[in-house]
Amino acid sequence: MNLSKSLLGIFLAILILFFSSCTQKKEKALNNQPDTIPVVLKNLNERLRDNPGNLEFYYDRASWFIQNARYNEALKDLNAVVGKDSINPKLFSLLGDVYLNLGKPTQAEEYYLKALRLDPVYNDALIGLARNYLVLKDYDQTFAFTAKAITHKALNPKAYYLAAWAFAEKGDTLSAIKNYLKAIEQDQDFFDAYVQLGILYGKKQPQMAEGFFKNALRIKPNHIHTMYLLALLYQDTEQTDKALAVHQSVMAIDPNYTPSIFAMGYIYMADLLDFQTALMWFDLVIQLDEKNAAAYLNRGYCYEQLGAISRASADYNKALSLQPNFQKAIEALQRIAEE
Repeated sequence: MNLSKSLLGIFLAILILFFSSCTQKKEKALNNQPDTIPVVLKNLNERLRDNPGNLEFYYDRASWFIQNARYNEALKDLNAVVGKDSINPKLFSLLGDVYLNLGKPTQAEEYYLKALRLDPVYNDALIGLARNYLVLKDYDQTFAFTAKAITHKALNPKAYYLAAWAFAEKGDTLSAIKNYLKAIEQDQDFFDAYVQLGILYGKKQPQMAEGFFKNALRIKPNHIHTMYLLALLYQDTEQTDKALAVHQSVMAIDPNYTPSIFAMGYIYMADLLDFQTALMWFDLVIQLDEKNAAAYLNRGYCYEQLGAISRASADYNKALSLQPNFQKAIEALQRIAEE
């Protein structure tokens, strides 16, 4: 597997974990501070309270709810205006956004198409449908709707971004890069496009990849997942000192960020051959994630190199119990049995 595919897989996995973590943190914050309301939402609430007949304020608050993954509240606001503004494509486009984010692409498609029946070139609905078809992996339809959006609105970075993502999923890297570049040409603060360009350039053009990741971090300086991808790039291009520095910066923001803790252990084990220091990092990974088979495998290897064979054997067996048929653990046990 090449680096760009590896980085993409890691990025998507981290993204899922990130949103899950964010949700848990938000829930804890709400439990600890039940009366806390974000300033933006408080302002939106006040505007609606003072102007209950202004339907645009419902749309504004619904949009905020969608951006913050509060879809049921968005639905409540949108349903409140269904009978009052049923010829407005914005209403149905936003409903499409809600259902797409809820993982209901069939319902989302219905609402986007309803918006387009009211206004055949309504850009948000065209973009929504393109994203909907991308989720369904219907790339022809994705390209059709991004092209239509661009035809009617030339300055359309989201359309280029979605087309790029579809090309990337189809394996057409050159077309993906071309469209991501067009997206950042039109919007120089398009964070996600910079990240994807960094992933696609990867090890083949590490200086370009580094530049794209750094541009993403210019926009979101403390985005730990992008910092991790940059550190991984340094690690895979044998820039060990830079990799260590970025991983340490990640942990300064989130001391329990397991991917960087694991990476620190791996660098000390594989690159610096400092097995004692590597042990400490893998110990920490296991404290945070006791089912991490790779951490047990690597800690076992460190013990093996330090001559603690019984401990190495215990860790290799633990890795194998967590991940049956773990070939590296099987080979490690065979190796120490022959010594």
